[in-house]
Amino acid sequence: MSEDDLRSRSIARVLEVLEQLSVAPQPLSNHTLASRLGVPASSMFRLLQKLAELGYVDFDDSGATYAVSGRLGELGERLADAGCRSLPMRNLLMGLRDRTGYNAMVWVPSGIHVRLAAIVPGMSERGMTATPGELQLPFSTPGLAIALTYTDAQVRAVARQCRRRGIDIGRRFRTTAEVLQGLRTLRQRGHVPGYNIMADGWAMLAWPIPAPVALDPNRVGAVAIGSRAPAMRRDERRVLELAEPLLAEYRNALTKDNPLPAD
Repeated sequence: MSEDDLRSRSIARVLEVLEQLSVAPQPLSNHTLASRLGVPASSMFRLLQKLAELGYVDFDDSGATYAVSGRLGELGERLADAGCRSLPMRNLLMGLRDRTGYNAMVWVPSGIHVRLAAIVPGMSERGMTATPGELQLPFSTPGLAIALTYTDAQVRAVARQCRRRGIDIGRRFRTTAEVLQGLRTLRQRGHVPGYNIMADGWAMLAWPIPAPVALDPNRVGAVAIGSRAPAMRRDERRVLELAEPLLAEYRNALTKDNPLPAD
């Protein structure tokens, strides 16, 4: 095997380890990781020790287990936010804010949860406490918008992860079947309305969008408009009419920057 092949295999193994740690409901031992990835325990130990030395993995002496470190989490957030600073995204967020007067936001997948990666505060609506970095449940309003692009099998996989980790799937759902039924209805609309009248009095309209994370067209996030629930109830149709052309412009801008390959 050539040196390049060995280097590629090492990089792939590092990413596989981080992927396993990022979705595990609790820290994992060297033996567990080695078994899951089918590699010798001695090789896995050396890799984990190096990742711990670099600060991307935390090691717990008492349980001899490993977990994703805060440094790696911060790196992931910076990479996600980079996509939200792209020119097409800035134009979309500013356009939504300027035309509706409400808060414009981008939500991205963050493990099981969805995370607020960017916000442009509204000009007429004040008092919203959301700040970049806030997490919401996997099938909350922005999470449902992202899940509009999921297959049923993907939805079930997320729900299984939630059960293993003791995380609610979403405030309005008790079972996976309810999520799937809700998504069937929402896919016909193409957007997700969420009104938290009894919770915090805020509302969102959210759409799935391509390429919000590091400009990768295979990743999907959600763009949302937020407002006080009474105002959004009153303006929902107007907001939808204003948002659709801006969303179309954003998709067109991505297509120009990333043309589809010729047949």
